[in-house]
Amino acid sequence: MKHLLTPRYVFDTVTDITPDFLKKHGIRGCLIDLDGTLVSRHQPTGNDRLIAWLDSLRDAGIRPMLLSNNNGNRVRIFAESIGIEWQGRALKPLSRGFRMGAERLSLPFSQIAVIGDQIYTDTLGGNHVGALTCYIETIDRNELWIGARYRFLESPFIRRARRRNRNEY
Repeated sequence: MKHLLTPRYVFDTVTDITPDFLKKHGIRGCLIDLDGTLVSRHQPTGNDRLIAWLDSLRDAGIRPMLLSNNNGNRVRIFAESIGIEWQGRALKPLSRGFRMGAERLSLPFSQIAVIGDQIYTDTLGGNHVGALTCYIETIDRNELWIGARYRFLESPFIRRARRRNRNEY
């Protein structure tokens, strides 16, 4: 079970994931979490830096798509603000939402990166379906419950992934 909870890669922010990095790993599509990954859960729309990053993915031939457990209305409003495909109520870590995303991208999981800020939803589900998992340090880590989850429940898996990443370079 530990290997399913350990992300393949760890990044400080989503914009640290470059199109070159993704292409080097054979990635042609991304299923990206919303709250805590792209923006704070309190932010209703995207920003210019995020839109530029998404454009850089598209320019490199990589299709981004939001995959969120959040309600459809929250995800739709955000997705429309930045011009991205989306799927709400994904029920991560269950494979159903990941399969729906892969079908919409028309890609096998071997060509998909799952990008998110939660080990027990994004990483677990992404590893289970065989996607490349990229963990992002959550934007909302200063909030009490999220900070506690990060420090006590997720940090062992993040440390394991960081050690493995250091040994690769």
